[in-house]
Amino acid sequence: MKLGRNATLAIATVLTIAIASLLNVSATTSRFNITYPSVVCPPNIDGLSTAISLSSPQTLIRKTGTSSMKSKPVGIRRYAIASQSAVIEAGSVTPVVWQVRTGVWAGAVTCSAPVTSQWFVGATADITSKGSLNLVNSGLGKAVVRVTVFSENGELTPRDIVIRANSFVQLPLPSLAPGSQVIAIHVETRAGRVNAFVVDERGRGLRALGGDLVNPTGDPTKSLQIPAIPQQKGKKTATPHTLRLLVPGNIDAHISAEIRSTDGTFAPTALDGQVIAHKKVIEIPFELIMKSGKFALHITSDQPILGSVFSKTISQGKSDFVWSTAVPDLREFTLATTGLAPTLVFTGKSIKLKAVVTLTNGDSKEISVRGEDIATLVLSDKARSVTFTKISSGTSGAALISSKSGYGYIPLTPGSVLTKSSVPSSNIRVLNP
Repeated sequence: MKLGRNATLAIATVLTIAIASLLNVSATTSRFNITYPSVVCPPNIDGLSTAISLSSPQTLIRKTGTSSMKSKPVGIRRYAIASQSAVIEAGSVTPVVWQVRTGVWAGAVTCSAPVTSQWFVGATADITSKGSLNLVNSGLGKAVVRVTVFSENGELTPRDIVIRANSFVQLPLPSLAPGSQVIAIHVETRAGRVNAFVVDERGRGLRALGGDLVNPTGDPTKSLQIPAIPQQKGKKTATPHTLRLLVPGNIDAHISAEIRSTDGTFAPTALDGQVIAHKKVIEIPFELIMKSGKFALHITSDQPILGSVFSKTISQGKSDFVWSTAVPDLREFTLATTGLAPTLVFTGKSIKLKAVVTLTNGDSKEISVRGEDIATLVLSDKARSVTFTKISSGTSGAALISSKSGYGYIPLTPGSVLTKSSVPSSNIRVLNP
């Protein structure tokens, strides 16, 4: 009997402890903040004029190079910045920067949120180069980046650059790879909030040879889509282009190439079937005779690869050049176009999307874009933004912009995407363990 009472007591004790344990569970909640990070625009360096296209005068903006980190409404939809770089709280809208050396050249680039890795396939560092790599630190503390340059001779020794808080550093391209004619640059952020921008400006003595902004691309991939390459001459005269490629891995790449235009789709003999040496920047010139004013280039590789196309252009009688860079598949986002009047070019096997164009007077209209291989949409100078929705799989896009100073190119990619971050929550047990 005594043994039975002891067993019952033991069982009761175990059950009591178990129930107490179940009841003694602290309720925890996780809170998150979902926002669009601020985007950063390229700095306005000496001799350039910089205008930023925005969709709303209520957009908040601040400049680097000052002690104040407070943003204020810009007040206009096309903002001219005289110095330093602009940090913009644009939300889901991607601002576009138009930089000009008046009467000499022009170029375009999108403002973007800080990223950890950027590739630039374009520019030169030889005696004609007047270009620079511009590193912007929009954060509160110092930043550290690693800059690795590849040239026609291979990979150069990486350099670590320290950037003071809320400032930018301008590095002349010849100082990064002295004498190199063809380069590609990889910028890796080790600490801080950093954006990189490349200006490719060229001249020989007092003679200007044009310039452009080289838009950054993501990491190497086995499939490259370059949607908008300008073709400016007649059907009996070939327009020169140059394809620049880099295989950053340790194995040579075999590529296949396909040109898509309204004149047809074909494999260019100068590009298709080429073997690309690894870790060296390779250039392949090619010429096309076609009526179409623009075309797309698709490259497939058996190794991860990077690429862009250099094209000489003429804008209102002014000689210039433009870098058409590779872009990922198009996704839903809004692009600010105030004052630009861009020509949007889309490429893909079967192109289907909706473009909602908002005008400066507040009116909007929805345009259906459809096509096979390539399709275009020309926006007027009264369009302040365009939103892309209902996009078919495998479709990518870019924009070409022309002015009296020169030609520009921008990839149709969002500058900032929704980011989820945890919000710290208080817990009294921290103070009373």
